[in-house]
Amino acid sequence: MSLRSPRAATLAAMLQREDIENAVELQTRSYALLRWLAQAVQRGVIGFDAAHAYARDPAAAEAWTQRHRSELPPDALPPQHDTAGFFRLFVGYLDDGHRLVREPGQRLYSPGAHCFCEMCSWFINGPSLRSRPLTAGDQRRADRQMRTSLDELALDCGRLLDEDQVGALMRQPELREAAALYAYAETLLRRLRGGGCETGVPTALWRRFAWTAQGAPKRKFRLHAGAVMAAQALLVERLDALPAPG
Repeated sequence: MSLRSPRAATLAAMLQREDIENAVELQTRSYALLRWLAQAVQRGVIGFDAAHAYARDPAAAEAWTQRHRSELPPDALPPQHDTAGFFRLFVGYLDDGHRLVREPGQRLYSPGAHCFCEMCSWFINGPSLRSRPLTAGDQRRADRQMRTSLDELALDCGRLLDEDQVGALMRQPELREAAALYAYAETLLRRLRGGGCETGVPTALWRRFAWTAQGAPKRKFRLHAGAVMAAQALLVERLDALPAPG
C-alpha cells in the first residue's frame, strides 16, 4: 500500500547527517569519560562509591567534570554546544548493561596476546568497566526496535510493510546489519534528546554491526556518521525496489 509519494517533500523520520555527526561525537566523548572514570577508580584516584554516584546522576557528573576539567583528556570533555545531551548519554551507560566493578581482580596479560607463557605474560588488574552478557530478552527487544525503525523508514518512503516483507529484509545479512546501525542511530538520538529506550537494546544493536559474526569486537571499529547515512541510503534503495502491492 502506498501511503504517499516516495519522494515527498517532508521525510520526517529520515536521519539528518548533521544530527548524526553531533550524536556520534557526543557518544564517543561520553564513553571516553566513562572509561577514564573507571580507570581512575582502578588507580585509586576516585573512590568506587563516588564514581558510581557520578555515573548515575547527570547533575553530579557535570559538577564533578567542571571541577576536574583540567585533569581530563580532551577527547572525554563535553562540548559546549550540548552539555546536557552529553551527560544524558554518560549516565545512560550503567542502565544499558555497563557496570563499574568494585573489585575487578586480576587477569593474565601478554602484549598483543602473542604468548601467555611465564616469560611473556604477567598479571594485571582486571578492567573496572565491564558489560554484562546479552540475554535472549535483550536480543528480542533489539529485534523489535529494528522492525519498528524499518517500519517508520518505510512509511517515510511511502510504503506500508507487511510482516513477511519485514522478515525477508531482516534475514538478509547486509540489510540486517544496516537496519541495526540505522536503529542504533535512532536510539542514540532519542537518548540524546532525553527519551528512553528498553534495557539492553543499544548494546544488542551495537554488537550487530560493531562485532564480528564470531562474537568479538571488530578491530579498530569506530562509529562514523557516514556509515549511518550509507546504511539509511541502502535501506531506502531496497525499500524503493520492493514491488508495488496488489
